[in-house]
Amino acid sequence: MKIHLLFIFFIVLLGVNTSVFAQSDSLAIGTQKSSLLPKGYIGGVYENAPVAPDHTNSFGIQAAVIMKNHIEIGFYNLIYNDNKYQERLIFPNSFQMNYKHAGFVLGYRTNLERDYEFNFESKVGFGEVIWSHSETGEAFLSDKFRVLQLQVSVDYILAKFLAVNAFAGYRWMNQLEITGLSNDDFNGLSFGLVMKVGKFR
Repeated sequence: MKIHLLFIFFIVLLGVNTSVFAQSDSLAIGTQKSSLLPKGYIGGVYENAPVAPDHTNSFGIQAAVIMKNHIEIGFYNLIYNDNKYQERLIFPNSFQMNYKHAGFVLGYRTNLERDYEFNFESKVGFGEVIWSHSETGEAFLSDKFRVLQLQVSVDYILAKFLAVNAFAGYRWMNQLEITGLSNDDFNGLSFGLVMKVGKFR
């Protein structure tokens, strides 16, 4: 009788262990699949960047897909539209400068297990500089350019779906040929913030 009871107990214990291991394997596979699913975000961008002899404040958007938890691929768009940068290109008329650029973002993310994540990013884009008449707003001169920016940044995860990003980098511009400005006027250190909404982990 004791042998039968021991045998039944062994069968029950084996069944429980098999069920536990099956659930554990299923959870591990589910976690692995979840980590491989693409993640991403969309965010509002503020950037302070040089236009000699001062700096300009641009605003825009940035969005990206995060592949395999580390690779970030996306796009950005930034616009400086203000009347603070003015020059007298043709006396006595005053003209204001505005510019915009958009392009691709490629980055690498680290420290995925913490509330903050370090990123290394590059931005490659195309844009346009426009001189407009200060009084009428009518476009006077314009020219297109290419831009490259390398930057480092840190994401601080405020919630599962919300993060704030601070970045600093260096911008290079080329192919700009327009009265009153040169490529060197736009080259230099930049910094800014991005408020991101999305899935980060």
